[in-house]
Amino acid sequence: MIVRIFFVSFYSLLYWIYAPSFWFFLLIPFHIFMGPIHGFIVNWFGHKNGYRNYKELPDNSKNTLPIDLLMMGELYQNNHHKSPNKPKFSHRWFELDLGYLIMHLLHTLKVIRLV
Repeated sequence: MIVRIFFVSFYSLLYWIYAPSFWFFLLIPFHIFMGPIHGFIVNWFGHKNGYRNYKELPDNSKNTLPIDLLMMGELYQNNHHKSPNKPKFSHRWFELDLGYLIMHLLHTLKVIRLV
């Protein structure tokens, strides 16, 4: 709870300093609810609808979309449950993990380090 209060305060401060108009403060609720909504989408649809690359897993995880542009690869839940410690969620040739591609670019630019 304290972390949420910190982030709401932090975003409000950023808007107070940088927003060119008072109307931009209407965007603060989007920042507050963006994380929980993303988590809901990934956990609901990633275990409800889609296909399974690894049917032997003892859970209901599914890969929701063959090409996941909506959540940048986060909806490859079945692949993620097979290899939870790997940053790349795509396992088949047609699966596009944009999140990993961005991480790989940042690794190439030496901004982050993939292990």
